[in-house]
Amino acid sequence: MTQYHLAAICFTLFSLATAGFLTSGSLVRMLMFLELMLNAANIAFVALGSPASQAYALMLFAIAAAEAGVGLALIIALASTFKTLEAGNIKELKG
Repeated sequence: MTQYHLAAICFTLFSLATAGFLTSGSLVRMLMFLELMLNAANIAFVALGSPASQAYALMLFAIAAAEAGVGLALIIALASTFKTLEAGNIKELKG
């Protein structure tokens, strides 16, 4: 498999995740598509980059894990406040 094939796979995965993020209404699905976009970027870093980019991709995995934890905490807080997980039903975000 050449670098062009890997770049095409990464671009396709990122594009599908972006389309899914923009069209989904559920906050949980949006978070999953965001994680998929980050993983597509990580695959591109590892497949197309130098060994230094592999270390950068490892840091991105740690950042993605932290982002997932914070995102799930926010989703739980929003769900308990608004009693819904649909992004379209959340109208006001007041403190």
